[in-house]
Amino acid sequence: MRKHLLLALFFFASASLFGQDTTSNWKFTKNIGANFTQIGLKNWAGGGQNAVSVIGLFNGSANYAKDDITWESTLELGFGVTKLDTTPFRKSDDRIILLSKFTKGITTKAPLNYSAALDFRTQFAIGRDYKTVDSLGNSPKISNFFAPAYLILALGVEYKPVDYFTLTLAPITGRIIFVLDEELSNAGAFGVDAGKPMNAELGWNLNAQFKKEIFQNVTFQSRLNLFNAYENFGNLVVNSETLLLFKVNDYLNASFALDIFYDEKVQVLRDDKTVGPATQIRNTLALGFSYAL
Repeated sequence: MRKHLLLALFFFASASLFGQDTTSNWKFTKNIGANFTQIGLKNWAGGGQNAVSVIGLFNGSANYAKDDITWESTLELGFGVTKLDTTPFRKSDDRIILLSKFTKGITTKAPLNYSAALDFRTQFAIGRDYKTVDSLGNSPKISNFFAPAYLILALGVEYKPVDYFTLTLAPITGRIIFVLDEELSNAGAFGVDAGKPMNAELGWNLNAQFKKEIFQNVTFQSRLNLFNAYENFGNLVVNSETLLLFKVNDYLNASFALDIFYDEKVQVLRDDKTVGPATQIRNTLALGFSYAL
């Protein structure tokens, strides 16, 4: 399964990178970027630590539109490492996000469309809890490639009153959680039953997306995804991603990103040292390089 997934992701990335717009119905975009931070201190009375941080990014899309039919697909890849003083490099960013949505107009009088969507997310490498160290100085593994991986398949109706905003309600939604790392699977991580590699749920899904240049060279974009399994009604899985992008020129940009995730089935080590479900928050402020291929 892993080989098949990697092959599919590679095919999509290749199509985005090298595909040619042979008809006016297709539009391809592809961007690569890198964020870099370096702090060097020597005899600095104020204290601190030497630090190096590097994050590589890729964003590609393939969009089709003809009459009342659209098919929009995006692939987002990110991986970053950070080094503090003499400690080894540690992972700071790691994501694989594949989104694809097919729509067909219901009527010509209202901005309503039938919608079929796919949302897939996982990561490249092992993640560790660096707050915890054993007697040998090692930090425990808490995630890995395809551990977890989230797959959402949704059928519903899309409301798109303007180009920069869509709201989709899908009453028929399947959500599958994969944990293919045996150690994590045996521990029942990420909501799967102990020893099981996956868990499937049927429920409903609400997805809202907004992307607009709110000021000149300033773009605000946000995605909110809510899922609720019918067998566990009332316990929402929340995934929110917000990005504020400041374009300096064709190659340089500054950005602020805020990600929020909550799933009551995911047990985490909270800041107060207790274990249980918690709202997970990640924010990134970066100055980086970006190039449209």
